[in-house]
Amino acid sequence: MLYMLGRLHVAFCLLSLCLGICILFSPKATRQHRWLGIAYCCSMLVLNLTALGIHNLTGHFNFFHFTALLSLSMVIIGWAQVRFRHRWRNWLYRHYTYMCWSYVALIAAAVNEGFVRLPPLKALIRRNGNWLIIVTQLLLLAAAAFIINHHKPRLLARFSPAERV
Repeated sequence: MLYMLGRLHVAFCLLSLCLGICILFSPKATRQHRWLGIAYCCSMLVLNLTALGIHNLTGHFNFFHFTALLSLSMVIIGWAQVRFRHRWRNWLYRHYTYMCWSYVALIAAAVNEGFVRLPPLKALIRRNGNWLIIVTQLLLLAAAAFIINHHKPRLLARFSPAERV
């Protein structure tokens, strides 16, 4: 059973990565964006719920389960911004922020798994130490923060001039 849960988790990870990239590079505020977004949210829901059922590392709830809950909450909050947009001010800003960071967290988790599972990256870590994983994650987060903040004003001005933050 656990083996199947792991396979399902990996399948939805790959699906979420593909859907996220499609969303990033497709036009916003379109029917396609909406359907890709729904598929991304559903895929991330399954991905994070399966993550909560995997206990191979320690046998109980651990840091990675906490990050799955954090990821799940980012997706739900990002989705809720659109769902309840008529009730909330600055919903577009929050939708953009939470969904972008949910995708960054997904990429960071995938990179981390790569260091653990892929032989060339495992060898790199054996030769150079775990600090390489930390540096890689910090560089990823810094680059993501720059890109997200760089594109935010243009996106908000284009799609919702009345809701700029």
